[in-house]
Amino acid sequence: MKLIFSFSKNIGDYGGGRYTVLDENDHVLDLYKVSMQRAKHLGHTIKFYGCSYSLEYLKGYYDTSVNVDDLDLIITDDLKIYIHSQEELRAITIDGDIILSKKLKLEKSADIVFEQKEMFEPDSPWQTESLFKIIDIFKKYSIQSEFNNFSFEPNYLFNVGILQFNNKSVKNLFLDSYYNLREYYLKNIEPTEKLIPQGLIVSTVICQYYFTCLCNRLNIHSGFTNREQENKYMHLNGHFKFNNKELIRTLFKEIYGKPKFNSYI
Repeated sequence: MKLIFSFSKNIGDYGGGRYTVLDENDHVLDLYKVSMQRAKHLGHTIKFYGCSYSLEYLKGYYDTSVNVDDLDLIITDDLKIYIHSQEELRAITIDGDIILSKKLKLEKSADIVFEQKEMFEPDSPWQTESLFKIIDIFKKYSIQSEFNNFSFEPNYLFNVGILQFNNKSVKNLFLDSYYNLREYYLKNIEPTEKLIPQGLIVSTVICQYYFTCLCNRLNIHSGFTNREQENKYMHLNGHFKFNNKELIRTLFKEIYGKPKFNSYI
């Protein structure tokens, strides 16, 4: 089974507060090394869509690659959605901060497979500082009146750390929906609100939350890899990839044979 990883230093909203210096890029890409190496050892083949810097940094950890330097990548999930627009149905994209312990299994009968369902948590610093702020801004612009399938009812979102489309009509609908909302946001909201320079990850709503709404409104059969009993992995999403220092030191020993210290560990 082929897993598709991706990373580009050129994604526009990284400049808003994530991966803005070399040390941050290298720290994240070292996690990619661990993730890719684990996946290959478990029998997966690896395809990587990356910028020139990441392609060179990860050389030897992937089987095939695509250079994305020429793509106009503005928000985080632009690259992931682009990959699904280029790859065949049933292609699997996976984030580089997902570390497998067993070969990945996905629900074959689902129209679309996500990594997990994440509940909203009012006490979560990340959700309070980012997600809820973005949702409040979207409410100001009455997004639901512009996009019939958008709703503010869900108090959760479907994480696209792992994403697979198994139904062609569903895939086409989701990709079209993403690009339409993305275009509307960049034309009507970002010029005024300027969320991207603040480091707010707007694709959390444009991609993950909107996909959740589509699944609910259209009764689309969704699968989740974290619910498959055979799966065993950790997802160091968000701040965990920087804050869980003891775990990260242990993981980096897998690729370097000893701790690799930087400003985060």
